[in-house]
Amino acid sequence: MCLFNKNLDKGENGMTKVKVHSNVIESIGYDPTNQILEITFISGETYQHRGVPQSIYNNLIHSSDIGYYLHYHVRNTYPYKRIH
Repeated sequence: MCLFNKNLDKGENGMTKVKVHSNVIESIGYDPTNQILEITFISGETYQHRGVPQSIYNNLIHSSDIGYYLHYHVRNTYPYKRIH
């Protein structure tokens, strides 16, 4: 099970971010109203995926291997753009 800190940050856009324990991912944010998943990598790059259901977000943050889950269940399934 992935360890994370609940409510690391709640931005003005309503997105709640959690810091996760991963070798490549620093934090994961999710805006349930707009179904936006935000991934910030340790390198500083940040990507937003659109149309991501709450269940996918929940599975991602509780995954034992977040990078694997992101790659096989999110990256090529939901449209994304780099924002930083």
